[in-house]
Amino acid sequence: MAVTASTLIGIAGALTLGSPASAHHSVVKVTAECDTAAGEWVTTWTVNSYAPEGVHNYRFAKAEATSVVNGTATPFTVDGIAVSEPGVYPHPVSTPVVGNARLSGDATEASLTVKAQWDNEWNEKDDSSASIKFSESCDKVVTPPPAAANPKATVTADCDGDGDVAVKLENGAEATRDAAFTVTGTDGFTKTATVAAGKDTTITVPARNAARITVTEAGQKAPIFDAKPATAKDCVAPGEPTGSIKMTCDALIFQVENPKDGKTVTVTLTPNKGDAQTLVVKPGETRTATFKAVEGLTVTPRADGLDDASPIAWEKPAKCTSPNPSTPPAGGGAGGPALPKTGAPAGLIAGGAAALLAAGAVLFVVARRRRIRFTA
Repeated sequence: MAVTASTLIGIAGALTLGSPASAHHSVVKVTAECDTAAGEWVTTWTVNSYAPEGVHNYRFAKAEATSVVNGTATPFTVDGIAVSEPGVYPHPVSTPVVGNARLSGDATEASLTVKAQWDNEWNEKDDSSASIKFSESCDKVVTPPPAAANPKATVTADCDGDGDVAVKLENGAEATRDAAFTVTGTDGFTKTATVAAGKDTTITVPARNAARITVTEAGQKAPIFDAKPATAKDCVAPGEPTGSIKMTCDALIFQVENPKDGKTVTVTLTPNKGDAQTLVVKPGETRTATFKAVEGLTVTPRADGLDDASPIAWEKPAKCTSPNPSTPPAGGGAGGPALPKTGAPAGLIAGGAAALLAAGAVLFVVARRRRIRFTA
């Protein structure tokens, strides 16, 4: 019994003396996440402290952190976990201490070692540490900027007098998405267009809807153009094509001459007898159409801008009339000498005058003007 009692007393004493050592200790944990925007590891370190009842605070007597990059160990600091001055115990035992550190994306491992001292001046016997190994690198991922269009609208007032307005819509070649345009005019006019990068298209706004024009693009906060189109200025009329007529004894001939600074014109000539003919005359060209002369022939011209579209009748020139060979010439008997011709040839003059008057008729006027551009 004495031996047994002595043994129990010894064990109790050992437990009493050993309890402070087992009760004072720290536990370190670590987690990590890859920040792809920066290409860095974000490590989070947590230290929990344990001490007997009655011990309230502690300090770090040791706090050492190391990372390994390309086989080389490099120290780093952990925000919130650092050595405190002796006698200063900033950390409550009941609250975990959490610190963070950013590490290079190519780090392969990292570790943190601490040793605590409590406000009862008890020192942690052994270091407490935690480490982490990275199985892969944390690479920076470049996020492309949001797709954007580079829209542009050019509003062109028309010089031809019809009042229509051309709206040219463009999307810059550097754009990373299609441009979605909406063109709005007055009295309910609305049209949309989608323009790919580096392309353009044109929308015509009729004169009745062009009092005010608004151009918007889906990705833009403000309208690209929002105003009344300016009046066209410095409009210059190009050369005008001219038409002339020639009447011969057996044909009615129309000729259209277009100057080099003119615009391609089309003239349709429709006779009352026979098939119609069409003349397409480009700038700098001259074209003719010939109709066989018959009694009662008329030809009606048609063309854009034609001033007078009245039918033109063929008239037989006076020079086509000749004396009957079987009729004796005036002033002499059969076989006698002819009298000399005196005075002006009245019939020839009359025929020539009619031809000159016909040649002076103007068939049409086609106007083309230079445009003025207004850029939003």
